[in-house]
Amino acid sequence: MKHKLTLKLVPLLLLVPLVAVHGADAPAKKVANGRLMFRVQQLHLDNNEGCAIADFNQDGKPDISAGEFWYPGPDFKTQKPLRKLNVQPPDYLTNNGEHAWDVNGDGWPDIISGSFVETEIYWYENPKAEGLTKGELWKKHVLIDTKLSQNEWTESRDLDGDGVPELIVNSWNEANPAMVYKLGKSDQGEPILKPWVIHEGGAGVNGHGIGFGDINGDGLEDIIFGNGWYERPKQDAGTKPWNLHRDWNFPHASCPMLVVDLNGDGRNDMIWGHGHNYGLYWEELREDNKDGSTNWRHHLIDDRFSQPHALVWEDLDHDGQPDLITGRRFKAHSGNDPGDSEPGVIYYFKWNKEKQTFQKFPVAENGPGIGLQIRIVDLDANGWKDIVCAGKSGTHILWNDGK
Repeated sequence: MKHKLTLKLVPLLLLVPLVAVHGADAPAKKVANGRLMFRVQQLHLDNNEGCAIADFNQDGKPDISAGEFWYPGPDFKTQKPLRKLNVQPPDYLTNNGEHAWDVNGDGWPDIISGSFVETEIYWYENPKAEGLTKGELWKKHVLIDTKLSQNEWTESRDLDGDGVPELIVNSWNEANPAMVYKLGKSDQGEPILKPWVIHEGGAGVNGHGIGFGDINGDGLEDIIFGNGWYERPKQDAGTKPWNLHRDWNFPHASCPMLVVDLNGDGRNDMIWGHGHNYGLYWEELREDNKDGSTNWRHHLIDDRFSQPHALVWEDLDHDGQPDLITGRRFKAHSGNDPGDSEPGVIYYFKWNKEKQTFQKFPVAENGPGIGLQIRIVDLDANGWKDIVCAGKSGTHILWNDGK
């Protein structure tokens, strides 16, 4: 049967002040769990919820960007200015995701970023060696005015296989069109984004949550979202409309949702979290229904922490099997979601294919939570992938020291 869930959106009411804490003032702590050892390093405390990782100063070491600042590696203890962000009431900063990419082709990674309500998507130009040394703000450029608001999240992903990532915008407004934006050049040679319409607007064509993967087993990557999935055309995917299948309705689904063949039956399953309530789930894809719609069996992973708004599927412990990394998006609806009085948490979950169950392990509890993006990179080149996340509990590095 089709799996149907619904939930009414909770209004935003509370205002949380922004407080700055420099990374050097937040000493790293060692957190022990049954499998891996993590150290927690806070870089900053504000309400920014996006982050990216790239070698911004071209010294051969990864750096971190997070909202208004960037942090040079390898110790990430120096805070450098990047841009100014406005406060969006009640307690958000105007950043619903940031992505590192060399937009102008000068060899220096820039930042692409948008916001929840603003309709423009910007790129922030890396000032290169001299400007970075002086602490200059990065020059702000408009890539496109999308004319669309109510933007939940953005993802940078190469959908057409040309080696250049597109920007995908997810909207919580179910009537907004499903949109992708391709990097290109204006007639004057300036970087711009060109719109690529996946599906025109209408009831239920968009909705909270998005992910990518092959749902129908044709070898082509489809797009999933809170209200169903878009089937990629066999040819000319960049010009032909994608077929909409309204096969489910998940309330406030995570960004991203994950598409993974968990049980090894050759069919891709889904993992998703309830971004504004308790609930982390996986959906088992079975034989299609008689009417041709997809058929899913619903499984609970965990319902003991709320707001798993962002998910990542990466191998943290070197066993060759990716792990599920998520946590509580701290005060995602400004204190109005279930569980918002509880402290931030970050976990990883190990999948057992034989038992078809997940086992939970803590990364950090009673403090750090997640925001809109979780980045997984081996920052210190010790062979173990680290975790970077930015949210209203602050921007943190979770250093993975292994077993």
